[in-house]
Order: sequence, then C-alpha cells, then structure tokens
Amino acid sequence: MLCTIRKKMNWSIAIYFILAIILFYIQNWIGSKSYSRGYIKFSLLDEKDEALSLNFMIKAVGPTVYLIITSALIQYSNIPLNLDKVIWIVYFYLLLRVSVIYLYGRSRIVNWPRILIHYLAILVFATIIQKKFISSIDVLLPDFSEIKNEIWLLIILFLYQVGNSQMGLPEPSSDRERGLAYLPELIPRKRKYIQRMYKKLQDKYGALINPISQGDIQFEIVVYSILIFENFNRPPFIRLIERIWTRISGNETSMGIMQVKTNHVISDEESIEIGALSLKKEYDELRKEDRYGMFGNVIKYHSPDRKYIRQVLFISKAIIDHSFSKEERKEKFKDIYSQISNEFGLYFYY
Repeated sequence: MLCTIRKKMNWSIAIYFILAIILFYIQNWIGSKSYSRGYIKFSLLDEKDEALSLNFMIKAVGPTVYLIITSALIQYSNIPLNLDKVIWIVYFYLLLRVSVIYLYGRSRIVNWPRILIHYLAILVFATIIQKKFISSIDVLLPDFSEIKNEIWLLIILFLYQVGNSQMGLPEPSSDRERGLAYLPELIPRKRKYIQRMYKKLQDKYGALINPISQGDIQFEIVVYSILIFENFNRPPFIRLIERIWTRISGNETSMGIMQVKTNHVISDEESIEIGALSLKKEYDELRKEDRYGMFGNVIKYHSPDRKYIRQVLFISKAIIDHSFSKEERKEKFKDIYSQISNEFGLYFYY
C-alpha cells in the first residue's frame, strides 16, 4: 500500500515537473513575441523599461494564468492528479528559472531585487488562486450562462492593451538628449561582467588572437566582444551539450566559444582560430575598399542579425571606455567609435 502511494506521488511530481518545463518555454515564447511591445529580455544591452505593466503581467501573472488553465484541463480530462498539489508546478518553474541563471553564469549580473519581486508576486498570486479558487471550486471551467464577469475582464484587458500601446519615449529636445536617448544604460554589474570577461579571455586566448589580429587593436576588441557575447549566450555547459549532440548526430551546428558552423567536434580554441581567421580575412577586404561601417560589416559577416551587431558594438564600447585612457581612445579607436556613434546616435564620446 505504502509502495503504491509512493509510486503515485512520484508520478504526480514528474507530471508537475513536466508541466513546469512547458510553462518555462511558454513564458520564454511569450516574452520573445512581446519584445517589440516593450517586454524586457535579459541581455548585456540594457534598454529602458518602457512597459512596466507588460513586463509584470507576463512575468508575474502569466504563471498564475497557466496554473488555472492547467488545473481546469486536468479536472476536465479526469486526470488522477491532486489539484491541491498543483502549485508544485509553480515551485518547479521558479526552481528552473533560478537554475538557468546559475547554469548560464549570470548570478552576478541579473537584477536580483526585480527578480525576487517577480518571484514573490508569482508565489503570492499562485497561492491565493490555489487556496481560494482551484481547491475550493468544484468546476473550474467557466459557466457561459453567466458571462458578466468575463465580459468585464475582457474590457479591462482591452483597456490595458490600449493604454500600454500608447506608452512611448518622449521626443528629445536637443541633439545631446537625442544621443543619450538611444544609448542603452550600462549598469555597474554588467560593466563589471564585461570587464571581467575581457580580462579573462585576454589571459586565456590572447596568445591565439594576437597573431591573427596582427596588432590591430580595434579588430581585437571586436573579436573579444563577440567572444564575450557568445559566451554569455552559450556558456560552457551549453557548448558541452552541442559537442555531445554533434558527436552523436553528425549534423552541422554552431560550436565552440566563437560559435562557428561545423559538422565535427572542435574545441573552443579551434573555434576561435577558425572564426577569427575568417573575420580577419573579411576585415582586410573591407579595409582595402575603405568601406564605411567596416566594423559593423565584420560583425555582420559573423552573424547578420541586427540586434547581434548592436550588442557586440555595445560591448566593444564598454571595453574601450573602461579599459583604455581618454588619449588612447582618441588615438587608437577613432574608426570603431565612428561606427558606434552612428549605431547609438551618440554625439559625445570622450
């Protein structure tokens, strides 16, 4: 009897965990689709939060909505799960969120106060819904013969969407304000992360990158910026999974710290050598043509995504601003600063 109960509990926990994983991916998908509406995605480039209500709605209220819908479907389908324990979905979801932060090495750069507020709100909302709604109502699905409350809810949601869509940046009143309006904020913890990673990568891969760059410090900065950004998005454990997958499947995939396309397993060092040599060849060709926006085009050669180019240029600026003196910036980084100024609408650098 006891063994049967334990098996049932283990089965229930496994189902809750799977549902938490589904919630995790749904939240990420909703966030990616809401990016243009002001939803804040985690990145090294900090845009101002112009849609606080949207961010809070998605991050804090979303899991509670999922909990209600999931509970209703479990009840409707007569799945033998205890709805009194369905809040475990939220617990597992939050555990997944925190685990991903640490697995990606972002524990020192995330905004923990904001995250904790969101997580606390999720727990409060989910607990209230669990106790006052899910566990206390016999039939969770709505009765469409009484739709007054549902109609008012739709009205509120409609007004919210209209109000949120009207939010926007105020028009800058001067050239300097216009420049600053398009410059993302580099908060201290992310500045420190970029500086720390730049020094770490220099120490680890400098002997490999220096001969390829042939003393071109601007090109070096771009390479290190790409490495910082790729490592940020593809930390060592993800790269390990990519290597295992490639070894098993033999399919072409992006691999190594520089994320170069290959159908066989390569090390981080090999990826840097392949990627940096390829970029240097493109860089030399562009320099011969004296092409405008050369550094942006070099980054584009590695990845054509517009946001990717912007992130790498932003990291390059952070490295230059905080690793070199004012005189060095004027003397050695004039070309790349020109590209950065056009990208971010800046008028004053030094």
